[in-house]
Amino acid sequence: MSEHDASSERLKELGYEPELERRLSIRHVVGLAMADVSPTMAVVFLTAGVFLIGGTFAVGASIIQGAVVILIALCLAELASMYPIAGGMYSLVRNVLPGPVTWVTMFNFLIQGIVIPASIALGVAQFVKSLVPGLGMADQPLALIFLGIAVVIALTRVDVGAWVTIVMVVVELAVLGIITVAALTAPQQSVIDVAVHPVHLSGTELTGLTFVVMLATFAPAFNVINGYDAALGFSEELKGGERSVAKAVIVSAALACVLIIIPLIAAVVAAPDLKEFLSAETPIAYSVEAALGSAATKIIDIGAAVALFNAMLSLLMYFGRAVYTTGRDVVWPAPVSRRLGRLNRFQAPAAGVLVLAVPAGVLVFTSALDFLIIFAGTVIAAVYFFIGWAALVSRITQKEQRRVYRMPLWPVPPIIVIGFTGIALVKQEGRYILAEAVLIVLALAAWGLSKLWTSSADGAPPALGETRKAQLHGDARS
Repeated sequence: MSEHDASSERLKELGYEPELERRLSIRHVVGLAMADVSPTMAVVFLTAGVFLIGGTFAVGASIIQGAVVILIALCLAELASMYPIAGGMYSLVRNVLPGPVTWVTMFNFLIQGIVIPASIALGVAQFVKSLVPGLGMADQPLALIFLGIAVVIALTRVDVGAWVTIVMVVVELAVLGIITVAALTAPQQSVIDVAVHPVHLSGTELTGLTFVVMLATFAPAFNVINGYDAALGFSEELKGGERSVAKAVIVSAALACVLIIIPLIAAVVAAPDLKEFLSAETPIAYSVEAALGSAATKIIDIGAAVALFNAMLSLLMYFGRAVYTTGRDVVWPAPVSRRLGRLNRFQAPAAGVLVLAVPAGVLVFTSALDFLIIFAGTVIAAVYFFIGWAALVSRITQKEQRRVYRMPLWPVPPIIVIGFTGIALVKQEGRYILAEAVLIVLALAAWGLSKLWTSSADGAPPALGETRKAQLHGDARS
C-alpha cells in the first residue's frame, strides 16, 4: 500500500472520508507554516512588548522559549501522527481529552482565526500607506481590500495558496537577512553581557531584573515564536504518511526558532545605546536604522507589508480548515455543520474561510481590537496548555493507538509544556485572565447546549467510525 493510500485509510479509520486532495509536499506545508510564523513581523514588532517588560532579558526569554517551542513541537508531532486531521490543534485535543475540554480548546483556538487576521489587515494597510504616502484612503477600507484579496486566494486550490506564501516568505526572509546582517556589521554590545547580565528600563535608568520580572517576561514572549502549528492544518493535503506530518511540524518549529532568535540577538547587540533602544517604540527598528540610516524605514516597511499579508493568508487557510473540520465533526447544529463541512470546486473549505473573514472584517472597524490582539497571547498559551495535557494523557489512556512517531524523553516534554504555559497564563494581566474566564464559561455553555444536537452523551462530537461517517457524509450530500 502506498503512503498516499495508507494516509487515506487512516482517515477512514478515524471516521473521515478523504475529500481534501493531497497536493502538498513537506516544503509547501513548511512554507505555509513559516508564513503563519511571519519571522519579520515577530522580530520587528512582536518583540516590542517583550523588551518593554523584560528589557534585554528578551534574549534569554526567547532562547528559553525556543527550547519550549521544540518540546511543544514534539508533543504536536506525536499527536498529529496519530490523528492527521485538518482541524489542527482542535482535532488533537478532541481525540484525547473530554468533551468540555474540547470545547474550551476550540473556542480558544478559533477566536485566533478572527482576531489575528483583523489586526493584520490593519497592519498591512498602515505599512502600504507608509510606502505610498499619496494613497488617499483610510486604514479600514484599505484593510478590507487586502483582507478580501487574501480571502480570494484562500478559496482557490491549496497549492496555489502555498506557492503564493512561499514566494512571499522568500521576500520576507531576504528583508530579514538584510536586517540581521546590518545589525551584525555594527556590534555595540557584548552578547555575553546581554545574556548573562540582563537589564531593563526602570524610569530613565537601566537596572537589573528581579526574578518576578523575568517570569513576567515570558507572557509576551509567548507570542513571538508562534504559528508553526499551522503545518497541522494541511495534514490531509500533505503527500506521504503520518510521519510526514510529524516531520513538517518539527521542521517548522525549528526554523521559526532560528529565524526569530538570531535576528533578535543581533539587533540587541547592535544597539548603540541600550537606554535609547529600550525606550524606542520599535527597538529592533532603532538598531537597524542606526546601522543602515534612513534606508532602514523603507526596508522594514516592505518586509512588514509582505510578512503581514502572508501571515493573514496562511491564517485564513489554516483556521478555515479547522472550521471545516468542526463541521465534519457535527459540532454545531446539523444545518450549520453540513454547510461548514463542504468544499468548493477548488477543494477549499469556502464556508470555513468566510466564517472567519466576515467577523474579521467587522472587527477592523471596532475600538476593542487592541485589547483582542493582546488577548490573543492568552488564548495561544491556553491552547498549548491543553496540547501538553493531551500529549501526557494520550500515552496513558490510548496505549492501543498506532504511533508512527513517538516523542523522545516522554513524559518530560509535556510536563514542561504544561508548566511553562501555566506560568505564562497566570502572569497575564488581570483583565486578560478575566477575559479568558469569560471565554471558558461561554465554551462550557456551548458544550452544554451541544447535547441538544449531538448523539454523544457527554456533548463531545459524535463517536468515531461508521456512525459519524453516516451522519456527515450521508446527510451532507443529501
